[in-house]
Amino acid sequence: MKKDTFIIIFYFIYFSWLFTITYLTPKTDLLNYFTLSIIFFYFVLLRESGDLFWFWLGTLIPILFNLSSFTNFEFKFDLAKIILTPIWLPLAWGTTIIALRKFYLIITR
Repeated sequence: MKKDTFIIIFYFIYFSWLFTITYLTPKTDLLNYFTLSIIFFYFVLLRESGDLFWFWLGTLIPILFNLSSFTNFEFKFDLAKIILTPIWLPLAWGTTIIALRKFYLIITR
């Protein structure tokens, strides 16, 4: 198959996954497996140079927001809150960053 076909399949799976996490299920196990399968599909079939960096940069965004708080004009950083972060949330941010990057690269080519 051509790479364009894999890109179309990826975006179909990605947006169905986005719909699932937004509206359909509160089950975290299903979200974790679905998110991991999309990431695996992307990195096996569609990876480009720099994608791993952008993925990990995207995963750091929700983790840093979850660990930090600003109350009473005081900035606090609490590592104990990392336990409360669901696995699928940083993976979702990383996947979204690389999906948007792939979309940008397709448009600019």
